[in-house]
Amino acid sequence: MKEKKRLLNDQIKAHKIQLITDDGENLGEMTLDEAKVKAKSEELDLMEMWKTGNVTIVKLLDYGKFLYRQKKQEQKNKQKGKAPDLKTIRITFKIGDHDLEIRRKQAEKFAKGGHPLKVNLMLRGRENQYSEIAAEKMKNFVESLDELYKLDGQLKKSGNTFNAMLKVKK
Repeated sequence: MKEKKRLLNDQIKAHKIQLITDDGENLGEMTLDEAKVKAKSEELDLMEMWKTGNVTIVKLLDYGKFLYRQKKQEQKNKQKGKAPDLKTIRITFKIGDHDLEIRRKQAEKFAKGGHPLKVNLMLRGRENQYSEIAAEKMKNFVESLDELYKLDGQLKKSGNTFNAMLKVKK
């Protein structure tokens, strides 16, 4: 969303203006030349805010400070708007130790980014007989992430899939 460019100092083409200070104090109606003299004496800028009928409302401010505050506000809004994504890690019943270590490192990276984590373990075919072993494997993996994440709820089994939701520890 691009904001329209505001007119400054000599770019303003109005005869009658209403001058407002940066604090919001109304200095009343005057000619543009009088406002330019006032701005020059205080070493400030004139910025056109909006037009109402035949009167243009102009603000007396330090344009550099205005841009700085606007940029800071945009950064603040950008940080607020960014929500952490739910990341998912899938492990299998037959996963090796090295592969588990790689998944653990992935989870550490997600935790540094502040992302919640969902861990899935899906059993296929004959693996369904060993659901106790799979639950133990899942529990051990979640416990290995204990310093970064806390378990949100408990380990859940739905059909042939084990799920665990983890939240980042602050």
